[in-house]
Amino acid sequence: MIGEYENSLCPTCGGPLQKQVSAIPFLLKQNAIVVVKGVPAEVCADCHEPFLAGQAVDRVSEILRQLRILSSEVSVIAYPEAVVA
Repeated sequence: MIGEYENSLCPTCGGPLQKQVSAIPFLLKQNAIVVVKGVPAEVCADCHEPFLAGQAVDRVSEILRQLRILSSEVSVIAYPEAVVA
């Protein structure tokens, strides 16, 4: 998670961050894999690590909370476009 960086440099490797949409995988405690596609993120041009701003973190957290109820081993979910700012 990140805020808006003035210099837009990756906190992991120092590469430049670019606003993009990304597919981000998550491993839940029940050994379930969830991929959330189309998440607005700042993605490092060098190491390709995605970083999410607060609103996207909140929405992805809610999606993951809801998916924990399911007994699916693998889920691919689209990020809701209505929330993208």
